[in-house]
Amino acid sequence: MVFDKIKAIIEDIGIEEEITEASRLYEDLALDSTELALVSTGLAKTFGIFIEGKALRAYSVGQVMEAIALKA
Repeated sequence: MVFDKIKAIIEDIGIEEEITEASRLYEDLALDSTELALVSTGLAKTFGIFIEGKALRAYSVGQVMEAIALKA
């Protein structure tokens, strides 16, 4: 369920690549700084967690899921 919500946030900004838990936001999905900021905003609205867009460059989808789980 968390994965599906994160995937939806990423897809909503127009990313069409296959998204898996191992997908790295910057390296694999090629999100630019504006897209990372949009993902950051989406995570804050959906999960109440703030991860700076700049920091998200180093995250995979699975690592975002772990950060959300730690906050819960």
